[in-house]
Amino acid sequence: MPDITREDVEHIAKLARIKLTEEEKTKLTGELGSILTYVSKLNEIDTTGVEPTAQVTGLENVFRSDQAAPWYEGNPHDLVEAAPEHDGQYVKVKGVMEGK
Repeated sequence: MPDITREDVEHIAKLARIKLTEEEKTKLTGELGSILTYVSKLNEIDTTGVEPTAQVTGLENVFRSDQAAPWYEGNPHDLVEAAPEHDGQYVKVKGVMEGK
């Protein structure tokens, strides 16, 4: 098992700006050591001739052309007038920052 010390865990916690209890430091010392042991085993595998893979599902992103499409061809003032509540040219809605 790679040597991970309590000081290493404390240093990582400081860099990540997280506070750990003494119990968490002890637990993470062992867990990080186990993770590094596993990664070192993976590094022993011969990957000659294996292409790097970012994902394995074969799915691809579907893109559409980026162009503006008019969704309403009428008078914008008609939309405001059709709203349940409006004030001049503005549609009135409940406040979202007031917690109501």
